[in-house]
Amino acid sequence: MGACNDNLFKFAVTLLITYQWHVSWLPPALAGLAIGAIFILPFLLFSAFSGLLADHFNKTRILQTVKLVELGIMGVAYYGFNHRSALLLLFCIFLMGLHSTLFGPAKYAYLPSHIHREELMGANAVVEAGTFLAILMGNLIGGILISNQLSISTFINFSLPEQFVAFCCLGLSVAGLVISLFIPDSPLAPVVGEPTPQIDLKEYLLRGLNPWKQTIHSLRQSEQTEGMGAALYGISWMWFYGAVFLSLFPSFSKDLLHGNSDVASLLLVVFSIGIGIGSLLCNSLRDPQYELSLVFLGLFGMTIFTLDLAFIVNTQAYGGSLFEVKVPAYLTHIAALPLITLNDFLFNPGNLHVLVDLGFLSAFIGIFSVPLYTFIQTHSPSDKISQTVAANNILNSAFMICSALLVGTILTLGLTIAQVFLLLGLFNIPFLILLDFKLPVLKIHFFKWIQKIIVNFKNPF
Repeated sequence: MGACNDNLFKFAVTLLITYQWHVSWLPPALAGLAIGAIFILPFLLFSAFSGLLADHFNKTRILQTVKLVELGIMGVAYYGFNHRSALLLLFCIFLMGLHSTLFGPAKYAYLPSHIHREELMGANAVVEAGTFLAILMGNLIGGILISNQLSISTFINFSLPEQFVAFCCLGLSVAGLVISLFIPDSPLAPVVGEPTPQIDLKEYLLRGLNPWKQTIHSLRQSEQTEGMGAALYGISWMWFYGAVFLSLFPSFSKDLLHGNSDVASLLLVVFSIGIGIGSLLCNSLRDPQYELSLVFLGLFGMTIFTLDLAFIVNTQAYGGSLFEVKVPAYLTHIAALPLITLNDFLFNPGNLHVLVDLGFLSAFIGIFSVPLYTFIQTHSPSDKISQTVAANNILNSAFMICSALLVGTILTLGLTIAQVFLLLGLFNIPFLILLDFKLPVLKIHFFKWIQKIIVNFKNPF
């Protein structure tokens, strides 16, 4: 419910600013990047503190309290929609980022204390798939509500069509709060042989007021476990990768594919379902002895299909070489072409190639990420899992903010979105080398897994 609400709210605001509202201080082409960066900022500032809370307080109570806070945030957002205040809605996006910052460490640390080790990858696969399907539903509902405002306002008596978006967000908040009341209790379990730690709430609040110090402490603590740094950077790269696509979908749909907001929603549907399917496939593809082999497999697939997407999009939208710097006037002319409907988009054969590439690369993102989350949960000290997850969230947020700044800079310099995809795919190669250097067992697991498949291969005919 939280992930669905986050993305319904974010995507609705993004589409309003990109397609309908005219906000002088926020250009439509940069709306997705700016909103993504605002949502991620709380992860950078408060993740370390949220990890401390989840390791030292009842995780169930934290989850329930956060859902109550979400309801209040959506109440403020309703006022922002009612007055068409872009600034207030951006502030609410920041608060929803804070809500997710507090929720994440408690959620991931909750799993190992309730699920057996051999079932943990399957559980993470379900969580990842469920999260991205919730992202899908949120973005899909947000896109539908914005695209059909006039039709909705005909049947529902709202003075402004946007108010119905706020009403849906409030409904999801209430549903999430009610569901959270059924989460099984998760009281703190003391480490065997050690006394139960005494919690000084004042001390932790003071530490929370100095997020940078606690952030550095959490990152250094995570590096003490062999291979943990590689796993954290691997997951952060996955979020960098996904953030580029998620933030560019509105502009990608409008300026390159010349599709309306329904086409942008379709891209999000394909991307989210792909990650969900890839995550669930991990449970079928994995070998208990070589679980980390899927990390290399995922990275290879991400590279191949991202590069292919860059070439096909460049060929369809611009023609010529993908390595050619386009003239600004030409880019402006291409972006100004009339928008097409979803039906027209689907009847163009070349667009099927785009959707296939997008679906496969997102599936490989899911395959890449799930084993790394399992590694974090199984190799972190049991009393510090939340803090390790918090360190992961800090790096994730830093990578996503960097992705927004980097992509915004690249587009400002005059490069195309297709060229952004090209650079993204090429950067997988040095990252693959870095992972191999930091955690050589990834490569060993991969080749052992391939060898085992070949040795045990049976001719189906």
